[in-house]
Amino acid sequence: MGDREVDQKAQELISRPGLAKYETVFLKAARILRDPLAWRSIETLDVGQLTRVEEDDLKRDEEDTLAQHGKPPFWHSEFWRRKPRPEHTGTVRATRKPIGFWGQPKELRTAIITFCVAAVVQGWNQTGSNGANLTWPQRLGLSPGAECDAQGSRSWIFAIVNAAPWFSAAIFALLLSDPANELLFGRRAALCFSATCVLAASIGGALVSDWPSFLGCRIVLGIGMGCKASVVPVFAAEVAPARMRGSIVMNWQLFDALGILLGFSANLIVSYLGSDSWRWMTASSVFPTIVLLAFVLVACPESPRFLMAHDEYDEAYETLSRLRGSRILAAKELLYTHYQMEAEHDFSRPAYPPKSKERNGAESEEVHHVEHRDGLAGADHRKPNLVQKLGHLFTVPRIRNATITAFVCMLGQQLCGVNVLIFYSSTLYADTTGAICGRVTQRDLLGPLLMSWGIGLTNFLFAFPAYWLIDRKGRRWLLMVTMPFLCIFLGAAALSYVQGSHNAAFAVFTYLYMAFYSWGMGPVPFTISAEIFPLDHRVVGMSFSVFANLFGAGLLTLFVPAITASPLRHGGLLGIFTFLCLLTYAAVFLFVRETAGAADADNPGNMTALALEELHQIFKVPGTAFVVYQLRQVLPWSVRYLVWWWRSFLQRSHVRAQPPIKPEPLYRWWDNAGSEEQRAMK
Repeated sequence: MGDREVDQKAQELISRPGLAKYETVFLKAARILRDPLAWRSIETLDVGQLTRVEEDDLKRDEEDTLAQHGKPPFWHSEFWRRKPRPEHTGTVRATRKPIGFWGQPKELRTAIITFCVAAVVQGWNQTGSNGANLTWPQRLGLSPGAECDAQGSRSWIFAIVNAAPWFSAAIFALLLSDPANELLFGRRAALCFSATCVLAASIGGALVSDWPSFLGCRIVLGIGMGCKASVVPVFAAEVAPARMRGSIVMNWQLFDALGILLGFSANLIVSYLGSDSWRWMTASSVFPTIVLLAFVLVACPESPRFLMAHDEYDEAYETLSRLRGSRILAAKELLYTHYQMEAEHDFSRPAYPPKSKERNGAESEEVHHVEHRDGLAGADHRKPNLVQKLGHLFTVPRIRNATITAFVCMLGQQLCGVNVLIFYSSTLYADTTGAICGRVTQRDLLGPLLMSWGIGLTNFLFAFPAYWLIDRKGRRWLLMVTMPFLCIFLGAAALSYVQGSHNAAFAVFTYLYMAFYSWGMGPVPFTISAEIFPLDHRVVGMSFSVFANLFGAGLLTLFVPAITASPLRHGGLLGIFTFLCLLTYAAVFLFVRETAGAADADNPGNMTALALEELHQIFKVPGTAFVVYQLRQVLPWSVRYLVWWWRSFLQRSHVRAQPPIKPEPLYRWWDNAGSEEQRAMK
């Protein structure tokens, strides 16, 4: 684009209400966006010189980006070597703020804290019932009886009460999360509604006197959990800078793990209260929920992208300025996001061939769709309703590809078996015949609760490596590396029951399993699902993903007691999930696409991470073509790489051969394919 065309694009945005007074800033931002590496020449342009503050902000942003993606993780030897910082174009500031949490603007720090507290509440709610399961059945009229077997009515009531939050969360996430965002006017309001439901259910559940009332409170709890799980990862992805989006969104998993640990800790603390300890376990999540409500109501900002989608550009710019701590960086991001959203909207909407060419079939739907995806003037900006959005998840090619990726990740998290341990670890460690088929004394509680606490601690501590890897190596990479170990250790845990129960061996293998889960299948599903859908479909896409995840959790919670009370018992249960984990690994290889910045080798300038609106580059490739790419390009390269790795490292070869050349990026491979080959793979 020439200067005049760039300025015209900026003027189109400035014409919106409330932005005219920032004309000079947006004109500068538009010139910088055209060539991010040449921003230092901006003072020679007729739009005006950069101020000292603007220069410092742009330098800080450039340095932060370089540092974020150039620094090795702490376990790497290069991390501990002292060496001069490599020079790059321009003058580097002598002193600067760190790029960590405390170096971020206050508004962004506040938003991050809010998301972290929300995740803690989510994890705490998951584990409150884990310890309570040992005592509430007896206190609410489900005392052991002769009919307590795999199909006994009391056993099924126990399972239904445990599964109710997940089913209600799944249904709410699918049907009501998008309307909650639209009708309640924003992400903050939806999050406030979620916290209110959790608070009411936690207090009510602790005060009930019969199991039907407890079931009702669990359903309300699920509504709050489903709304929160759908909104928070999307909210985090929308306020995060592109270079650190993965790290910020994965806070959901890290602090969910912290919430699980705190929930297990609370269960341990109140276990000495005797048979009524389950009431305190149920109510213990009240405290973080009150903190969450306070942050949402007082301090948390609204999502700028949500405001832009509702044509409130002036408020979006003010919010983004506070989140980035800079007017020029906010203008740059607002411009970029606006036009990427326009192109993404046109790319993602259903395409219909022009009527003049329908008779002779000269133009197919796909050709018309590709030809007009960058034509912004002709885009239809009418908002689809919820039913239409749900239909687009399966009918619009770009969105369908994203749906497949999210569905495989979210369902895979349930199929890998982790929630068998999170939900039922206390009863598994207790090694009972059925979850409610034995009287449990206060002394019997301590051992299972301590071992469950160990699961929570392992889950939390081993989530930290994902901070260094999720943006540098990528989301898909984490899954491909960790999932083989999940299969191995879960299978070993199943074998520990071959000749009777061996709690020590079972504990060791489950802890090893959690150590690999926590930085792989733990953070990736919610991170990747929150970022891959277009803005118009982001909440409904995330809602469908959460539906798949939580509905799977509900089915798991419902049938695990029946399986453990059957002849299969604990060993058979874990063996089933070992097989399902293997199937999930194959599905991840064939259907999950990489969304980290490394997936886009053509990402310009200092944009080393893909913007949310830029991901259509990855998801424009048809699903069949992606499977072909995996089998023909990635699989042979992976085999060659493993052979090279074995020879170079395990055999300690003195002369190391060069590693095999990586396959070309997916989108480039697709663009370079001939038209006949493309047509065959559609």
